[in-house]
Amino acid sequence: MLLDLVSTAASASPAPVARELDPGVRIRRIRPSDLELERRFVYGLSARSRYLRLLSARPLQPGELERWTNIDPQREIALVALVNEGGDDEEIGVARCVVEDAGDARWDFAIVIADAWQRRGLGVALLGKLVEAAREHGVRTLSGITLFENRGMVKLARKVGFSVRFEEGDATLLRLELRLDR
Repeated sequence: MLLDLVSTAASASPAPVARELDPGVRIRRIRPSDLELERRFVYGLSARSRYLRLLSARPLQPGELERWTNIDPQREIALVALVNEGGDDEEIGVARCVVEDAGDARWDFAIVIADAWQRRGLGVALLGKLVEAAREHGVRTLSGITLFENRGMVKLARKVGFSVRFEEGDATLLRLELRLDR
């Protein structure tokens, strides 16, 4: 079981297997004007989804939502998935990456999908778009950590081509990594 979950084998050419995505879903870059969408999205997540995304049950810090929507495009990429509900946009997912090591063009990434949209192909589509945007931006490696118990994230990362291994020094965390310069 453990060997099924954790593997150090990297995929040489990531090729997401995309399911047919709901035609009403739009993916675009986040904007500062998305603050209220992001607020409703984050506070609409279940306690479990927030815990898995933030790696803890911590509350949001003052200014955190503003920072997540008002990004520096030289150092960050953030994509939102939206649907239109009764004339109003609703955020149903967000994927982002930020410079971790500029010299190595290594960027840290994260993704979270609204509970009602999980296991419907949105994660593969959104993470695939983030990989494309990062590659176009010159990012060489996307890397992130997730809790060992976050099997959905591990499965998603593998589908998109990420390697998975234990984080050095912490058996509760897994390192997800994808080389984009191959």
